[in-house]
Amino acid sequence: MSNELIELIDKAQDKFCQVAPKAIKYEAEKSFAIQHLSNNGYLMKAAMENKASLLQAVTNVAAIGLSLNPAEKQAYLIPRNVKEGNQWKTKVFLEPSYMGLIKLATDSGSIEWVQADCVYSDDTFIDNGVGSKPTHTYNAFKKDRGEFVGVYCVAKTHTGDYLTSIMDAESIHSIRDRSEAYKRSQSGPWVSDFKEMAKKTCIRNAFKTWPRTNERLAEAVHLSNENEGFEPMLTSPDIKDYTADQKSYYDQLIEKSDALEMYVFLTNIEETVRNNLYHSFEKGTKGKYQQIVDSLYKSGFSVFEDCIQSINDGAASNDDLAVMEVYESLSNDCYALMVDRGLSEEAQAIIKGE
Repeated sequence: MSNELIELIDKAQDKFCQVAPKAIKYEAEKSFAIQHLSNNGYLMKAAMENKASLLQAVTNVAAIGLSLNPAEKQAYLIPRNVKEGNQWKTKVFLEPSYMGLIKLATDSGSIEWVQADCVYSDDTFIDNGVGSKPTHTYNAFKKDRGEFVGVYCVAKTHTGDYLTSIMDAESIHSIRDRSEAYKRSQSGPWVSDFKEMAKKTCIRNAFKTWPRTNERLAEAVHLSNENEGFEPMLTSPDIKDYTADQKSYYDQLIEKSDALEMYVFLTNIEETVRNNLYHSFEKGTKGKYQQIVDSLYKSGFSVFEDCIQSINDGAASNDDLAVMEVYESLSNDCYALMVDRGLSEEAQAIIKGE
């Protein structure tokens, strides 16, 4: 274990001790963090390449109040690839487990217990309505219970009510498909631990209906959503939802099949807004329109690159007319993005009339 990383972890001690609950002890969590790093070469490499992310992840242990103790399985340090600008970087993140989320909910005092389970086509599942626990029966000894059809989460409050959240397979698969690891290589926990990931996803969704008595739980869910590339929950104070104008413009670009402006628009808005727009279509049409958006974005990128090349080539050959012909077809947002993405100074000078 690198002394450099140990010294780095120690830099988190003061802030850690200020925000950690009494049950979370710095020295113990430091030891668990070292275990995580020592047992995972890829995680160790990520920590060495992005030390600030390790420091933040260790500090987040105190912020949410879940231990890194491997025996308790409450939270983990994980490496994850994230895109910053045009580059992919590997960083260290704190990932709460679904058991950790349940612990925070029950520790809050407003929830007595939480249960989550997957449902398969051979099971019997009945939603008994608001305030009642659903009925779920199946042969526990049967290995193949059919096709996955959904997942549910039930939380019992201290007043005796049952708060139930149900998500069908389409919703779960939609969220899985937004995971960067799954999108890029069909790998990661959505492949190796699908059932646990589905339950954790449903717990996140269920949290929106639970009494708000634990800020640590809210922070844990926010971290988990952020790490997985999921949309922030509507209860998150950091959510940046799309506006009516953004949604209207987004739909217009789809209707007009405007690939270039779709690329520019999606590149310029924040990732959370982009994700929310991507999942804003009505059920039954979502897959169709998402494919259209994906196709427009990909085509728009090619057109964008071709435009930059054409303008730069025109400038290099002193063909002012060729430069202006392309420029005059561009929106202001598109031109501004081109300046940021490699438009030559010679081309900019021609466009400015210098």
